[in-house]
Amino acid sequence: MRLDVQASSSNFDRLADDVWAMLNQFTAGDYFRSHGSPTWAPTLNLYEAADCFVVCAELSGMKREDIDVSVDRCVLTIRGARSKPPLPLQTEDVSVLLMEINSGPFMRTVNIPEDVCSDRISALYREGYLFIVLPRGPSEGPTEVDAE
Repeated sequence: MRLDVQASSSNFDRLADDVWAMLNQFTAGDYFRSHGSPTWAPTLNLYEAADCFVVCAELSGMKREDIDVSVDRCVLTIRGARSKPPLPLQTEDVSVLLMEINSGPFMRTVNIPEDVCSDRISALYREGYLFIVLPRGPSEGPTEVDAE
């Protein structure tokens, strides 16, 4: 992979050019990625109805048994780990040119209203989306959620 920086006449820009050139040599044409944290966060949609809230998390490529959903007080937590997508090619000589699909451990927390009944929370994993239904009503404490 080639990383380009626009050339300019300032000392800082020349230094930046040198740093990018060294990174290009270091990567030798392969893609590398650096995360600021050890986990990634799946994207979510949050919906509200008269009697419940619904959280929809995009988790394509996962098995439902590899997804953990829990609620403690007013915090919903979704966690697990997603494998890299398997390539349909039978060769080892493949270079990554772009990598936007996150893999590895993930965690996402969502603050939920106090009026959610944690004992009646349900989850459904379908076509790569995790749907968590958070009914309104009184609650009795921390809850582990089993997905269908």
